Amino acid sequence: MLTDTSTAAGRAILLQDRYPTLDELTDTAHRLAARHPRRCRVRTLGTSRAGRPLQLLSISPDDGPGDRPDASPGTDHVLVVSGAHADEFSGRAGLVELAHRALARPARHPATTWHLLLCLDPDGAHLARGGLLSRTLPAYFAGYYRPAADEQPEWAPAIGGRLPESRILLDLIDELRPALQLSLHTADVGGTFLQATADPTALAAPFARSAAALGIPVETGSFDTHRLPAVGPGVFLMEPHHIDTQENTTGMLAPGAAAPDGARAATWFAPRRHGGRTVVVEVPAWTSDRLGDPAPVPAADAERHLRAAADHLRERGRQLPGLPAGLPPHDSPLLRAARTQLTALRRLADAWDPYTADRPLLPPPLLTRAHLAGIDLWAHRIPVRAAALLRRATPDPRPAALLHTWCAHYRHRFRPTWLPVTRQAAHHANTAEAAAAAPRLP
Repeated sequence: MLTDTSTAAGRAILLQDRYPTLDELTDTAHRLAARHPRRCRVRTLGTSRAGRPLQLLSISPDDGPGDRPDASPGTDHVLVVSGAHADEFSGRAGLVELAHRALARPARHPATTWHLLLCLDPDGAHLARGGLLSRTLPAYFAGYYRPAADEQPEWAPAIGGRLPESRILLDLIDELRPALQLSLHTADVGGTFLQATADPTALAAPFARSAAALGIPVETGSFDTHRLPAVGPGVFLMEPHHIDTQENTTGMLAPGAAAPDGARAATWFAPRRHGGRTVVVEVPAWTSDRLGDPAPVPAADAERHLRAAADHLRERGRQLPGLPAGLPPHDSPLLRAARTQLTALRRLADAWDPYTADRPLLPPPLLTRAHLAGIDLWAHRIPVRAAALLRRATPDPRPAALLHTWCAHYRHRFRPTWLPVTRQAAHHANTAEAAAAAPRLP
């Protein structure tokens, strides 16, 4: 770790083992720019729907041209995005560590200008701030918030959403023409994995080394990646048609709601028009060692497991109260968010059940123990998310009781272990540096 404790964000990460707040992250960016005025620049790109600023810290590899480090000639531009999902906090710590590395070791990437977008969704982060200091799953979900699908700036363009935050990111990509965009994500429970829009084979070895050195299990069976080709353990290639199929299953890309180009319109694929690529990095807040077993599962066992997971979701869905009747379709961010999770719950149950699915999830010979564990994890995660959002959104007392019980089941099933924030940050930074150093595709 090269992060120091001379800024509030550094103290939070290194001394207090917590994620920095957005105010601490912003303060750190300005302090670094004040210390290194010829290498750093902070600028406001625009404002969110609620008027909160989206800020960018740019760091050049040398003294640069005065007050425009982002304009250094002859360098590749790497854009790193934090806060794409409001409930995911590790990217903030990863940005702080990466900024300190870029400033302390410019010779490691002598042709790279780093652009660090502090938070893509500050409005969502404001609503999710109650989970920032949590060290247990019940505390994390007590303050839980993840926006509705069409209110997530990174994804919204894929389903026709027109958010100012999405427009700011797309305009920034067109301005910088980055050779690489990195999107830093967090899973509540699980392991680490990455997805890339161009062949990520060169990342497989450094990604595995970083995970092993930091004691982070590699997740090979996340349901996020079931339809993606793997080029190594936990390393996946994503194409728009793969993402369309996957997100239609989860309800994130509901029929009739998609943009004409589907996932191709998502911000992940925007760098392609300038010859660039995107790498999405997932790092867990709590680790579980159940998600990496590559052993194949016999077809009959896989079918039983899928049916059981579908039944589990349906049973929990029956226990959840419905959304209050008579509410207008656009009522509150929390209720809109709850609708997304309830939609995912219903659609996943139908997609997993071998007797109701229009198309089998995967041919059974391809399912591994890791795949089934990943399905099991989602079968626990989605109802917990729905209960957490309903608890905050409605006066009904039932979601609170369900949340308490289901969090206990989630913990019992996956035995999550807190991963110190320093290690979350280091893995994000290690992967970002490896991606920046990887050969650029023609």
